[in-house]
Amino acid sequence: MNMLGPILIGLLLAAGVFAAIRFWHKRITRIVTVIAGLGIAWLAVYLIALSSVKCLGSCG
Repeated sequence: MNMLGPILIGLLLAAGVFAAIRFWHKRITRIVTVIAGLGIAWLAVYLIALSSVKCLGSCG
C-alpha cells in the first residue's frame, strides 16, 4: 500500500495552515486561503458523493 501520497497531502495541508496563520494580515493570503478552503471542501463533498453513487450500480 502506497502511503507516500496521503503523507505528502497532510504535509502540504499543514504547510498551508501554517502560512495562513503566519501571514493572515496580508490580503493575498486571505484570498488564497478562502479559495483553497473552498476547493478542499468541494473535493471532499465530491469524493463522498462519488463513493456513495458508485455503490448504486454495483450493490443492488
